[in-house]
Amino acid sequence: MIFAPTPPDPDVIIQIESEIRRLEDAQQMMLDANEAVARADEKTLDSMGFENEHIAELLKRKESGRAAFPDYAIRNNQEAIDHLQGLLEKAKRGIAI
Repeated sequence: MIFAPTPPDPDVIIQIESEIRRLEDAQQMMLDANEAVARADEKTLDSMGFENEHIAELLKRKESGRAAFPDYAIRNNQEAIDHLQGLLEKAKRGIAI
């Protein structure tokens, strides 16, 4: 049996692209926060929208030798981005996901 190709669903493509952008933004925020915490840069953390209490917690993590966002969180987020990019390619080719 031969299946006719299905046209790509623009709504699915838009939804996946939106989720990828959201995760990429979160990824960049985590990386930027880690840099700011490493420098104990309270001003940058404040400008990123962190509340004062949260900034204090993040700086305590630095004192104990930890990053604001652990490597596994960044790695898991990147894996989710990579997975969604694969789904996006399938969706653009009209392959059911």
